Formats: sequence, structure tokens, C-alpha cells
Amino acid sequence: MMFIKIIFNIITILVSSNLFAFDQKPSISVFTLDENKIYQSIKVSFSSQLNQNGFITKNGNLFLKKISNSRFKSSQYIIDNSDALSQISDTELLIILRFKNQLINETTSKIFINSEIYNSKTQSFISSWSTPRKLINFPNNCDQICKNVLISKSTILLADQLGKSISGVLNLKSTEVKNYKNLTKTYNFKLYNFRPRDIIHLTDVMINEFPGFIKLSNEQTYARQASWNYYSTSNSSKIKKWLIITLSEMNFQLDEDYELLKSDNNFFIKKFPVFNSIGSKGNTRKFN
Repeated sequence: MMFIKIIFNIITILVSSNLFAFDQKPSISVFTLDENKIYQSIKVSFSSQLNQNGFITKNGNLFLKKISNSRFKSSQYIIDNSDALSQISDTELLIILRFKNQLINETTSKIFINSEIYNSKTQSFISSWSTPRKLINFPNNCDQICKNVLISKSTILLADQLGKSISGVLNLKSTEVKNYKNLTKTYNFKLYNFRPRDIIHLTDVMINEFPGFIKLSNEQTYARQASWNYYSTSNSSKIKKWLIITLSEMNFQLDEDYELLKSDNNFFIKKFPVFNSIGSKGNTRKFN
């Protein structure tokens, strides 16, 4: 009896500790913007990896149908209705998956999966993650069925990779930071006297190359002024450093071609006017 009681106590301790650890991880609703076979495979593979790492996942599209009579809405609709979706699904995090399939030519296709993680309690994005773009080269005489099979196989592998990556990110974040609200920061950008093509190039680098990027919104352009909100997990000092590097690669030198002012989470970047004219010669008889 004593041995059985000891075993029972050990099992109770193990179960209690596992439940405690399990409770520390947020429950998750997983959304896709479509529900065809590829999207279903992505959701199953992605959710399976999260479940294996102790997260509870639920099919977010089923809850979408309850509030909108449709399982398929835009990502903005999901965010706008995050409170209602979290309440009926009893989940804290919303993960939105997007699948991109770009046909380059008849023999090559490029695919990748993008995810956005939104915390409904803090009303903020906490991370985004994309799989590396994968090129699929179709063999000769590969018909549409053949292409679909190859794309599906590669997509499932990418979904597995994404699930593992997101599990690692969420585990790391929940360990290092108790409050998800502290994970993301909003930066306000205002630029003056830059050409539209320079603005496009700069924002492209900020989105695709700056570490910690989450989202860019509220882009506005008026005359020679441009502004936007930039969401990132990186601190402002690093972003300032990366901005200087990027603008240098665009042949703009700090304090020579532009000034950069940073105040709290606000960035002001002003390009100096270029004076190419030497001006008039004036009245040299009178003024010399």
C-alpha cells in the first residue's frame, strides 16, 4: 500500500506540474483566409506542431462563421472582431496564415507562408513570421495534377517548419516576457523632401530586411511629406542604426544630405534641399 501511495503521489506531482506549465501557454485560434485543400493542409500541419509543443489550438474559421455567417474574411476583419472571436473561442492569441503561390513560368513556381500573431487581450501584434520562399521546379510533361501534388507536398513541409518556428518564438517570448504587450512597439515616422521612389525603397527594406518587423500601417503622402506607423519588436536605437545604414546605401549621408531626429518612439527624417544653381551673377558693375 505504501508503495502504491508513493507512486500515486509522484503521478499527482507530475500531472500538477505539467498542468501548471501547460496553463502558462496561451490558447490559440488559427485562421486562414481560404479553406481549400491546400489551406486545410497548412492549418492541420501548422496546428499539429503547436499542439506537440503544449499549445491548445482551435480552428478560428469555425468561430468566424458564428459571427459573420462566413468562414472567410479579410485579416482586418479578424482583427477588428478579435474581442468577439476570443470570447466565443476562449483563446488569447489569434494567428492568421497566408499562403502565397506565384507562378514564375510554366516550369517554376514560388511559394511561402506568412503568419501574423495578434494578442486579443492587449490589442496588439506580437510577432510575424514567414517561411523562406521555396522554388518548385516542375519536371517535363508535368500536368496540372502533377503540379498540384508537388505544390501540396512542399506546402505541408513549409507549414511544419512554420509551426516549429512559431512554437519556438512563443515559448521564448512567454519565458522572457510575462506580458505580451511589452513585445511590440509602435514607431511613428515622418519624412520630408524625399522622392517617392526613395520612400518606396526605404519602406521595402524596413519591411523585408529589418529584424523584428511586424506591420506597417497608416501610410500617408502629401506633397514632399510622408508618414507611417511601424510595428516592431526591435528597440528604437537599433532601428535608428539600421536606418542610417540603409540611407547610406541609398547614397544619403547623415548630417550632409539629411538630419535624423529621434524622440521617444518618433522618427523625423528631413532631407536637405539640393542647390545645383550658382545663382545669378548680379550687377557686377555695382556689386563686386
